[in-house]
Amino acid sequence: MWEKHQVLEILMAEESWMTPLKSYIADNKLLEDVNEARKIKKNSSRYTLIDGHLFRYGFSRPLMICVGRREAFRLMVELHEGICGSHVGGRALMLRIVRGGFFWPTMKNDCMEYVMKCESCQKHADWSHAPPEVLHSINTPWPFHTWGIDILGPFSKGVRQLKFFIVVVEYFTKWIEAKPVAVILGSRVREFIWKNIICRFGVPRRIISDNGTQFACSQVRQLCDEVEIKQVFSSVEHPQTNGQAEAANKVILRGVRRRLMATKGEWPNEIHRVL
Repeated sequence: MWEKHQVLEILMAEESWMTPLKSYIADNKLLEDVNEARKIKKNSSRYTLIDGHLFRYGFSRPLMICVGRREAFRLMVELHEGICGSHVGGRALMLRIVRGGFFWPTMKNDCMEYVMKCESCQKHADWSHAPPEVLHSINTPWPFHTWGIDILGPFSKGVRQLKFFIVVVEYFTKWIEAKPVAVILGSRVREFIWKNIICRFGVPRRIISDNGTQFACSQVRQLCDEVEIKQVFSSVEHPQTNGQAEAANKVILRGVRRRLMATKGEWPNEIHRVL
């Protein structure tokens, strides 16, 4: 007969930057290196030990939990490209980790290096080739006064036969609204303006768009005349007139591309997460 034996698995504790600090705070032990011991003794006032866990005193929050290399890498992956991620830059990624209450000494350099190695960020990064020019601003006296509207697409056919985006951006608050549609008709644009702008934010004073037939059709003109909205059309040769909408388009496209690497047909379901 076989005898049952219990096997005790011994897991070695991970050596990290926290080990010397824990040893000094808990047992008043220092390293043999004089310079390193001086640094630990000097920086120990910024840390505290609670139930065996090391915490750091912060400016924006009382205590931040200190993490090792493995946990730090997991945090960067989750906040950059996980379910909570939006492929932000290195500095923004570091600030999100700090707001979450975590800390390690090299977090700034690690976040910068991680973003530089992200394949999606490098593949879909913005490249600016426009020559320098004096900026011409469009003044908006109050929120929800002026909206810019544009259409993105066609894309690869997604769920429910959707192929286009209707995108609007508010010039004062930079608030973005977007909706995927199957066809771009004047009736769809009229319905979008009514439901997503007028019914939610009130009647605007001005809507800026290009000279597309879906914006200059009689249905959209009739709606604007009824509620007294002024339509401003940008010329084909100068799309910078509606530059805010063009900038919003770039943000949405970049976010969708970074989130979709394999399932291209699922882009309509990702628009809410990107926004």
